[in-house]
Amino acid sequence: MSAIFFQTAGNDEKAIKAFLRAIASNPGDAYSLYHLGLIYKDRKDFDRAEDVYLKLLALFPDHPDANYDLGYVYREKGLYNKALAQYKKALEIDPENIYAHYDTGYIYREKGRYREALSKYEDVLEIDPAYPYALWDTAEVYKEMGMEDRAEEQFKHYHEMTDCSFRRFWNCLD
Repeated sequence: MSAIFFQTAGNDEKAIKAFLRAIASNPGDAYSLYHLGLIYKDRKDFDRAEDVYLKLLALFPDHPDANYDLGYVYREKGLYNKALAQYKKALEIDPENIYAHYDTGYIYREKGRYREALSKYEDVLEIDPAYPYALWDTAEVYKEMGMEDRAEEQFKHYHEMTDCSFRRFWNCLD
């Protein structure tokens, strides 16, 4: 059976074993390395995910998804400077990586760097004007900055953009 079949079926243990066999027979198997890293990341086994992504990036340093995912792992481990470096690399490779933009804004917000966070959320919203997390977090940042009127306006905009009622059903088609 295929590792991807097991992964899709939710049988992580069998998928991990199959990916490890594939990597043992071909250490440069970027596909298997990447998917193995995803499983570990999704299981919140961040140390193993980090090891796998580092191996993958040693072979393919410009792998855009692995750069982002390693940044996410670092973010979850609280290693914000390392995360920012990985997101920067991911954005050099793919400037439209909405997740790298958003997560960079998230870290800036966590660090109290509100103007930089807003700038990153604006980058996200240029790519996807209805990205709900950036819409919401923009309002939250305004609120944290004491800009209550802007926050209220942004929360209203968030609700308009994410309204899934019948009259605005097109907001929910993706």
